[in-house]
Amino acid sequence: MSCKADADGVRRCRFEEPGMNGLISDVFGDEAIFITCKSGECIHYSQVPGYQVPIAPEKPVTWVVISAIAAILLVILSISLLWMLGRHYKDDEVRLGTVRLPEEEADLMKDHIPAALHWENVGYRIGSRALLDGITGSVQPGEVMAIVGASGAGKTTFLDILARREKRGVTSGTVLINGRTMSNQGYKRVVGFVDQEDLLMETLTVYETVLYSALLRLPRDMSLEAKKFRTLETMQELGILGIKDSRIGGSGFTAGGSKEGRGISGGEKRRVSIACELVTSPSILFCDEPTSGLDAYNAFNVVQSLVTLAKTYKRTVIFSIHQPRSNIVALFDKLLLLAEGRVVYSGPFSRCSDYFDQVGHPCPPGFNIADFLIDLTARRSVVAGEDAEDDVEGGGSAQSAHQRNDTSIVTTGTTSRDESTELRTRPNSIVEDSSSRGGLRKKTSRLSEGLRNAFANGQSNGKDVWMPTLSSGKLVHLVNAFAESDVANATKSELDAFLGRRPEGVVNDLPDLANESTALGSYKKAGLWTQFKILSGRAFKNLYRDPILMFAHFGLAIVLALFCGVLYHGVTNDISGFQNRLGLFFFILSLFGFSCLTSLGVFANERALFVRERSNGYYSPLTYFTSKLLFDILPLRVVPPFLFGGCVYFLVGLVPGVAEFWKFILTLVLFSLSASSAVFFISIAVQDTGLANLVGSLTMLFSLLFAGLLINRDRIPGYLKWLQHLSFFHAAYEALIVNELRNLSLKEHKYGIDIEVPAASII
Repeated sequence: MSCKADADGVRRCRFEEPGMNGLISDVFGDEAIFITCKSGECIHYSQVPGYQVPIAPEKPVTWVVISAIAAILLVILSISLLWMLGRHYKDDEVRLGTVRLPEEEADLMKDHIPAALHWENVGYRIGSRALLDGITGSVQPGEVMAIVGASGAGKTTFLDILARREKRGVTSGTVLINGRTMSNQGYKRVVGFVDQEDLLMETLTVYETVLYSALLRLPRDMSLEAKKFRTLETMQELGILGIKDSRIGGSGFTAGGSKEGRGISGGEKRRVSIACELVTSPSILFCDEPTSGLDAYNAFNVVQSLVTLAKTYKRTVIFSIHQPRSNIVALFDKLLLLAEGRVVYSGPFSRCSDYFDQVGHPCPPGFNIADFLIDLTARRSVVAGEDAEDDVEGGGSAQSAHQRNDTSIVTTGTTSRDESTELRTRPNSIVEDSSSRGGLRKKTSRLSEGLRNAFANGQSNGKDVWMPTLSSGKLVHLVNAFAESDVANATKSELDAFLGRRPEGVVNDLPDLANESTALGSYKKAGLWTQFKILSGRAFKNLYRDPILMFAHFGLAIVLALFCGVLYHGVTNDISGFQNRLGLFFFILSLFGFSCLTSLGVFANERALFVRERSNGYYSPLTYFTSKLLFDILPLRVVPPFLFGGCVYFLVGLVPGVAEFWKFILTLVLFSLSASSAVFFISIAVQDTGLANLVGSLTMLFSLLFAGLLINRDRIPGYLKWLQHLSFFHAAYEALIVNELRNLSLKEHKYGIDIEVPAASII
């Protein structure tokens, strides 16, 4: 009886007897009896009488121990290398000092091209619903424009359209830079956009955060020293150079091993976000609510930094803002007031107060004009009675109209007694001031007179009432009044001049940014390999500065390996030992499989950061995910199997062969990588964290079900057998069993006799 593997790797067995070879040849026509089991009853080749159990390989216990120790030392060496690299990066930062460059190189990105921004009849529509309509305005170099309005007025939507952010609706209108249209690619090179949320990596320092933005986005032919100089220069412009070595957040550990304390403040984070965009020297900077979530002090500092940036470096700054304080409002050069997607005012802030005086809505003395304008244009939708709307628009009593308007102003929010009194007296002051200034134009005089009478008469009844919306009288009047105002006509004349539509034929003399080599040129950003190196360095710093998860994986691998080693110590070569081996392998795969669910947070925690950086052109998605796989997944999926296998293999007493030991380790590593890759894909495909956890757990359970222990493969219905081929548990479980049991012979003493069964016949 002999078995050999053919050229295809298939094991072929044959039975031959020298005294019967002639008879076999005469009867069957073959030189031997080939055990192909095409008919009759098949038995395992080890059950044929006379079969000799192959001698098990010698047990070089010494080499197994050496291999286990080598695996553990490899892990220790890797950790030491990570620590040394971390110290090396820290020393480089300390030695950096003051960067000094030749004057021509230092000014490479400093001299940007001033840019004037004009827009005409900008609109945005989703289906049949118009969210923005007929917005026209302009901003000159060195000016700061604030976009204000009540919640839902369209501030962020309009800002996204100006910055040419991707929107799912249909946009219309004209947007010009220095009087000329530009392609999307060229446009995005001269503008910067700061999101409302500060999406920053907490483990990085302020300097590193801005530097990585510079390394990824500045020209590739710009020297490293020049990029570092530009980073420090930008930080100095925004007043954050003094905190350049401070961590963004309070997570992680310092270089000395102590727990990192509190991170930088909210206002400082906002200025760091601005610096990440400003480092490319954009001509126009957009900021989405830069004061959101900040206290009054930090909010003022952020806006003051933007104003200084515009005045000192002749940049164009546009930002949306919600409920600014009076000291912040005083810093505005231009104001764009929106109400439900329509323009109520767009022009110089210095003319704003006089304009609303002229249209019959003067701001009360000592009152914050921004709060007044937001209250004036805010949408009210609480109805006191069925005829409330008819009373206002259909000529109801002046007293009831006053009751509705006065009460709605008082009950807009929770106020103190003094604040309530001030708000309550606002309608009377409006009437007094407006009567002294001559009223409105003829086209809107009747509506304005009705509103003034409504404010001037009656007492509040203390109920929440209805206030006009855009489709009602007041806001329609405000929108129409501005469209016919001198401020709007001045903006239109300025836009006509830039478009060359003036009767005199005057055209603007500002430079064409599309043809300016210093602004756009043909420079290229960092290549794929450079992006990979930069992102790998960032991922590496994030890993070694916040190593809690990594050390948790390492610690659990060692502790559970020792636990399994004690529990399964000295596994025997009998039926119980066979069962223990199957249970051990199943537990090991379950341990590494479900521990891979921590990969769900690898991308989920940085999803918003990736979306922002990708939309701003930082890098290619390929380089980002490659660096994440290399420096986030590999340390957590390769090192723990080495630690676990090196400890458990010798303690349990598995097959003492060097080749078998390394096959065991390699199988665990490949299984861990396969499981983590599946989980990583789920984290990318499913945005909701709870749903991603559910999908990941179900994926593990179904893959575990078809591993080979919980159900016999022959009992799996034919239409479900394909699930077994998709199970990474099945492939790893089969590899571990074959590696351990293929040459093992089980001996069981039953009923006074020794029964010897080859383990291969069972598996």
